[in-house]
Amino acid sequence: MAKREGFFQHDGVRYRFAVWESEAAEAAPVVLLHGFAQSAASWDNIAELLGRTRSVVALDLVGHGGSDRPEGADAYALGAQGEMLLAYLASPVGVAALATPGRSNGGSASAAQGSRKPLVVGYSMGGRVALAAASSQPETFARFAGGLVLESAGLGPVDEREREDAAERDARNAAALRRDGLSAFMDAWERLDLFATQRDLPVSARERMRASRLANDAEALARTFEHAGQHAMPARVDVLAALASLRASGAPVRYIAGARDVKYRTLAESLEDEGLCEVRIVAGAGHNVHLEAPAAYLHALEGFPG
Repeated sequence: MAKREGFFQHDGVRYRFAVWESEAAEAAPVVLLHGFAQSAASWDNIAELLGRTRSVVALDLVGHGGSDRPEGADAYALGAQGEMLLAYLASPVGVAALATPGRSNGGSASAAQGSRKPLVVGYSMGGRVALAAASSQPETFARFAGGLVLESAGLGPVDEREREDAAERDARNAAALRRDGLSAFMDAWERLDLFATQRDLPVSARERMRASRLANDAEALARTFEHAGQHAMPARVDVLAALASLRASGAPVRYIAGARDVKYRTLAESLEDEGLCEVRIVAGAGHNVHLEAPAAYLHALEGFPG
């Protein structure tokens, strides 16, 4: 399957995206949002598999991959990234053109409304961006997206104490990037318990992941922590309300978590208990389910949205 690149301009910032166009699109197209210190390339393997039945787009978030790394803080703000996602979904050069299989990127958003709307999939930080968009404008999100999949994504601070704790962690990480540099920071980042299961991956996979992390810019990542970290998310109560609104608007929500990722598996189970989304727990996987268990990840996406 051929992969091509495109660019999207929003609020003075240029964003790169990758497209895999399916010639046998049986299911709704997909927009993939990567995690921290990654890029659209982190989805390559899963996009090839998804591309058998869906057209696929993967975005480079601001400061990552081939997207701009602006010096100002505004574009890194989580709210601004959520606005970018909504603008992309509505744009003729974005995924709206893929909502009708076989259309070129010259299609219009209005034309795409009458076809299958894309499924938005957000992994970790990408999930935060998707939730920022859905929380700020749930009706607009549901207008352009046919559903939302969250993979190992936070749900926002429960209270101000939790927000303050997250802000302190994000500030420490930003300071470490500026003080120690990218390579030393990633040495410590990869030792986090959150990524312990990734140490079981083949050496080649770990080396690719390491190289992709080191392809970033320390200052851009520091700004990401400061303006789009966990502390910047909407409050938990607002996120839950947005998820309920999406379901009511006909944009279903599914949460995918690895069974070995206790923190995010627990979040997923809490959402299921509240009846806010469907949940798929993938046995043997940790935080990055689509990397660690791609076949099971595809199975977790099957039939969604209907």
